[in-house]
Amino acid sequence: MLKPVLSGLAVAALFVAGAAEARTSYILPYNFAPTEAYITAEAATSENVFVPEGALKVDSFQIIDDKGAATPAKGTQFKEVTLFESALPHEGTFRLTTGNVEMRSMQMVEVDGKWRPVRGPGGPGTPGGQMLQQPAISADAKTVTVKGMSRADSYISLKKPSDTLPPLEGKGLEIAPVSHPSRLFAGGTFDFTVVFDGKPLPAADFKIERGGDQYRDASYVYTGTTDAGGKAQVAFDTPGVYVIEMSRNWQDGDQSDPRNWSYSLTLEVAP
Repeated sequence: MLKPVLSGLAVAALFVAGAAEARTSYILPYNFAPTEAYITAEAATSENVFVPEGALKVDSFQIIDDKGAATPAKGTQFKEVTLFESALPHEGTFRLTTGNVEMRSMQMVEVDGKWRPVRGPGGPGTPGGQMLQQPAISADAKTVTVKGMSRADSYISLKKPSDTLPPLEGKGLEIAPVSHPSRLFAGGTFDFTVVFDGKPLPAADFKIERGGDQYRDASYVYTGTTDAGGKAQVAFDTPGVYVIEMSRNWQDGDQSDPRNWSYSLTLEVAP
């Protein structure tokens, strides 16, 4: 079982079972510790952890080594999943990443001090009537087009892990590992810092899920919040593959740059 550690970390209540969740973009390496100099991975969006439901539309993934050198890997898209494979140029630790990908845009309109989404004529409705019909918006209404940005990361190590981790891009929402992602074991902890544009992000909410729980009697989903320095620590009791997910709403940052951000980091916890 996965449990958060209350060390600079506030833990929220367990997610309600069966509640509707937004799709998560993820990268899943097929081998986190390859012994041959190549890597194969899948990338997709999913409501259920690592059960692909939509191909991630990324033409070129990046495989970044501990010096920051990037090797591109072309993605092959299928209906439910995107696959990519690449040679690894040398031993050590690599970060697999989609980079920041623009997903879709949504027009928003301000009504009574609150922002509400807009749909065009004949578009689908939403529960509770939260979405406004485009023709119903007055000409002088305050509107904004919000872009959705997504990034998915994972780490693998060919033979001996590097002492230094691959550098982050420093743009948008990311996790900066403090613990080495290739040295995680059941009974240990993973320390990390959430950053936005390279700076620590305090009070950032995150969620952790475990793959393969559809074959277990119960699924475990935990949420937590980073401390004032953007730091968090999580303990793993059970081996498996986990994903850390988080998002940042455009209204929480610079509103002159209206972009929603989502991020996921896939980790393997060894026995």
